[in-house]
Amino acid sequence: MGENFQIQLIEEKNLKTTNTYILNRFVKPSQILDLVSQYGTPLYLIDENTLHLKANELLNAYEKYKGPKRIAYSVKANFTPSILRSFMKDGITFDLTSLGELYFLKKCNIEPENAIYTSITEEEEEYVQILRNGITRVVVSSFNGVTNLVKAAIKTNVKPQTLIRINPEVSVKAEIRASYKNGKFGVPFNGGTIDSAFKIVKYIVNNEFLNFDGFHFHLGSQITNFSCYSNTFSKLDGFISKIKKEIPSFNINTIDIGGGTPVFYNQDVPTPKQMAENYVNKLNHLADDHGSFELIIESGRFLVAESSILLSRIVNTKEYNGHKIVIVDAGYHVLLDSALMKQEYPQEVIDIDNSDINSVKSTLSSKNIHLAGRLCDTYDVFPQSRISNLNNVSIGNYISFYNVGAYSVVFNMPFHCQTKPPIVMKTTSGDLKLIRKGTTFENLFEEEGGYIL
Repeated sequence: MGENFQIQLIEEKNLKTTNTYILNRFVKPSQILDLVSQYGTPLYLIDENTLHLKANELLNAYEKYKGPKRIAYSVKANFTPSILRSFMKDGITFDLTSLGELYFLKKCNIEPENAIYTSITEEEEEYVQILRNGITRVVVSSFNGVTNLVKAAIKTNVKPQTLIRINPEVSVKAEIRASYKNGKFGVPFNGGTIDSAFKIVKYIVNNEFLNFDGFHFHLGSQITNFSCYSNTFSKLDGFISKIKKEIPSFNINTIDIGGGTPVFYNQDVPTPKQMAENYVNKLNHLADDHGSFELIIESGRFLVAESSILLSRIVNTKEYNGHKIVIVDAGYHVLLDSALMKQEYPQEVIDIDNSDINSVKSTLSSKNIHLAGRLCDTYDVFPQSRISNLNNVSIGNYISFYNVGAYSVVFNMPFHCQTKPPIVMKTTSGDLKLIRKGTTFENLFEEEGGYIL
């Protein structure tokens, strides 16, 4: 999408239909019927070019940082193998949080050395497995975790590069906050127990089985107020200065600033470049004062969200009291964030028989049109973005949901015996390629133990 396509739409006085965008970027109008005829709906469509554009956009946003830098993709956002292979071409690092994600990485022939492992459970056997499988950069976030890593290092004879996940306990204005007092993730800079960054740093530096590498933090998702980053860097600056008074040789190789780069759904969001400009001077100040370090910028949502759309067919409608209920054959089993977070995905009707969508006008205001899914659940409704275009919501037409590439596929679930939809990718060469087969009722029956008697 190069520049954020949806923001471009908002800036125009007359909001253009995004239908033209979909048909030109993903598929031609003549191909829509072929796709849904072959694969049915719901159907995910991924544009590979957008994946590469987003990776480059995020890296280029930090061009003013003086030291080395790299992008890390948070695999939890979408572990579709074809997406992992696409990002391989960009030479980015992969951020893993589970042995399952490591399995996917290896099956895609991605070098484990090009991964960062950030465990939540931090179990000894988990660390043994990742070290034996070639991962050498590990993030710890508890004292128990770092001692388990030592035990694993001894068992495997591997000396991992070790980062500490800090909880800077700064105020974060975001849809999902990951840094707050007594939070789940990371450890505070200082504290009255062994679970503090200060005590863990000293433990690692004095341990012969670990190499201290640096610090990692993640403040939240969909961040648009960047004072939390500036505040974190100021606290980190003071913390490092404190450590160097006790350990003059203390050195930092890496600072991983986590994710948080926002994606447009309903509200305007800044670009990654605008985001970075708010605090890149602070990063350079850290490097000037404490030595050059590699900057790692993580992202899951930003890298994959805009690459994907979901096609769903309108299967029923009903109208009363000036409102119209539109039932589609998708549900929150394929877009769970619509229920969990009330995610306002932009939507639009694709009228196959009428390529000029603007020629058909609904008699109802869009606020009186309600999109609902196929599940027997009150929460199975789809909030609308302010750029959603629901003209001509009639049975047989299709609804496209935008920016669904993050956390939709990974949340697919079999509620109501629903099966996983197929995924088609438009490759950089322009081919439309099936990259995930849809599952069948027979697949689901067998998976749920139907033949175990």
